Amino acid sequence: MQSAEGVGTNASGGDGAGHVDKVGGIVGEVKTMAGEVAGGVKDKAVNSVNERKGTAAETLGTVAGALRVAAQDLRQGEVSGLGTYADSAAEQLDKVAGYLREKDLTGLTRDAETFARRHPEAFLGGAFLAGIFAARFLKSSRPRPAAAPLDATQFESTGGE
Repeated sequence: MQSAEGVGTNASGGDGAGHVDKVGGIVGEVKTMAGEVAGGVKDKAVNSVNERKGTAAETLGTVAGALRVAAQDLRQGEVSGLGTYADSAAEQLDKVAGYLREKDLTGLTRDAETFARRHPEAFLGGAFLAGIFAARFLKSSRPRPAAAPLDATQFESTGGE
């Protein structure tokens, strides 16, 4: 049987506090490293979003310019009323492009949350439509499987049998 004196002591004769300190130090180092890695990943993601945001703003500005040219052409033709609508659409696209240029990721997120709280039906409808467009895009960009080679026996005629 074991005596009460031997319970809880380390086999090497120490109290084990040194091991606990070492493990605590290692855990602290791992937490620090994990925080640094997570911070690096977050910075890369934010930079990527900012780049894409800038690209989207430029694209919207280009589309707005094209709409303005189309509006001028429409006003010169028989359907001058459509020119007004095209101008209005171009103006709205310019506003959206400017909004994207001036807002940072935090501001965009905050505005999206506010809009979702005030107009949940519009937000959910927009999310649904965005999902449909994303699915269509992914489906159309998927590579097609190569066609199986044709077998020469598929083209043989029966000879009138």
